[in-house]
Amino acid sequence: MPHVTNPQRGVRVSAHVLCLERGRALLTRRRGSHGLAWTLPGGPLDFGEGPADAARREVLQSTGFVVEVGALLGVDSSRGSGTAPIGRRGPTDLHLLKVVYAARVMGNLVVDDVTAWGSGAEWVDLGSLMDGRRVELVDTALAWAWSAVPV
Repeated sequence: MPHVTNPQRGVRVSAHVLCLERGRALLTRRRGSHGLAWTLPGGPLDFGEGPADAARREVLQSTGFVVEVGALLGVDSSRGSGTAPIGRRGPTDLHLLKVVYAARVMGNLVVDDVTAWGSGAEWVDLGSLMDGRRVELVDTALAWAWSAVPV
């Protein structure tokens, strides 16, 4: 039987980091259907780019921080919807793969674009984060990180 491709479906792969330091997490704001929420810094891979390289690039672009990417914490797989690519009509059914790494901030780089892109990046206290609005990926990444810590 031949493989049938549905043009209204797609796969999006993104890379993200969880930076934890002194009881805080480096997070960015994302506008969703329920308003602003905290999320992990990161974003989509460019064609041919490795996930760790994409994570470093995306974090720099969105926060201005240079990070050292560490251990792979996990890969989150979910379904969602989005906008159809140019030339197609209607919504697209998406398979979203989010590769999440542990990382640590090594320094920051002043880049002209960062002022506009990185204005929502903050170190957020983990205690207050639990009471605030956040995307599910934040909880997933924290659970992965805490389960990786030896007892």
